Amino acid sequence: MRANNNINKNMFRILRIFIVLFLVLAANLSYIQIVKSDWYTNNPLNPRIANKENSTLRGDILDRNNVKIAYSKKENQSATRVYPYGALFANSVGYFGKRIGSAGIEQTENSSLSGVNMVLHQLGPLEQLFAADKGNTIRLTLDEKMQKAAWDAMQNKRGAVVILDTNTGAVRAMVSQPSFDPNSVEKDWDSLRTDAQSPLLNRATQGLYPPGSAIKPMMADAALEQGAITTTERVDCGPYYDLGNGQKIYEADNAVYGNINLEEGIIHSSNVMFAGLAVKMGDKGLESAFKRFGFYDDLKTDFAEQKAHLSDFPNLSKGETAQVGIGQADLLISPLRMAMLASAFGNQGKMMKPYIVDEITSPGGAVIQKGMPSVFKEVTTADRANIINSYMENEVLKGTGRNAAVKGVIVAGKTGTAENPLGADHAWFIGTAQLKTEKISFAIILENSGFGGAEAAPIIRNVINTMLKED
Repeated sequence: MRANNNINKNMFRILRIFIVLFLVLAANLSYIQIVKSDWYTNNPLNPRIANKENSTLRGDILDRNNVKIAYSKKENQSATRVYPYGALFANSVGYFGKRIGSAGIEQTENSSLSGVNMVLHQLGPLEQLFAADKGNTIRLTLDEKMQKAAWDAMQNKRGAVVILDTNTGAVRAMVSQPSFDPNSVEKDWDSLRTDAQSPLLNRATQGLYPPGSAIKPMMADAALEQGAITTTERVDCGPYYDLGNGQKIYEADNAVYGNINLEEGIIHSSNVMFAGLAVKMGDKGLESAFKRFGFYDDLKTDFAEQKAHLSDFPNLSKGETAQVGIGQADLLISPLRMAMLASAFGNQGKMMKPYIVDEITSPGGAVIQKGMPSVFKEVTTADRANIINSYMENEVLKGTGRNAAVKGVIVAGKTGTAENPLGADHAWFIGTAQLKTEKISFAIILENSGFGGAEAAPIIRNVINTMLKED
């Protein structure tokens, strides 16, 4: 009798172990099929996706006006991906290769381009009974003419240009140089990935740079919001701001502006004024401003971006705090985020969430997904946004941004010359411009190019002039 009881106890123990193992297995399968489904589906190394690519022609990628910028063609039972514009869209659209995987839109929209229907995908092998012979078409918000205008204006200089629709957040141009030819990326892979110029890096969204004086519109807004200055108050701006202990922050070219107000501080890009305002706001005030403008938040949009590197505000010295006020210290921000910053001042304080996928359609023409504008953050009041924007307009009319001026077009901007510990200064220009059909926001960075007003500002002028001719 006792032996039978022991056998029964052991059987129940084994049964409980099997039940636990079954539950663990079921939980893991649920996690893979539900939580991680998108990740596995979009992973170019997924063998089911790879096999589907062999039987299904990869979908087209179009610009906003249906210009074809990537497509596949079949020759001798083998599909070849074609990029008719070569390097022009390479860093935003990306590449697709069976040996090297994918990047850009080719990666983030891999399942759609491969023709994977997420509902049918759960059916496993049965999916093939309903699958189309071509992937879905992705129409982007990018404008081929604006993209080419920005590309040409850069004149092969290292850097990036980002242009957004101010009112919607749609990305109109995303240029990164140096670039690469996606048609030959597999053949050139070994040399591209070891190239010291980093052509595979999308500088527009993943390049991080000290913002320099381009950050001053945000600092002006923060100073007004926190009462560190008023619009009428005047500040004595000599050739330097004295931090004590022999430390000084100088104006560019040792200029002396005298008693100036906040608007004149923006127009002249006064380091003395903004270093002093940063010290006055202190670490908490500066940290609050960066939080308010979304620099701590993930975008969670349809392309990859690199978050900003921000200062450790509670542990800054007085000198470091002053440097933050002029966009230096250890601040590193992407051109995309600087274009978003500019957009808020041109859009009544609303910062729109940037997006690049406008529409996804099936081979039969049915709309599967439609890009919708959404507010990322309301970063400031409409009144303060209009004040700062007017200051930026006057910087273009009579300040350091004069090289961006276009007759008959309202351009608002802020120059920046960012010190670079690894070489010559970086040149910045950010702002907004009212074109005939839409208002655009932009950020331009030219690496190791010097003064933003002389080098970066003319680029947007050339883009605007090109677009006006097209219209």
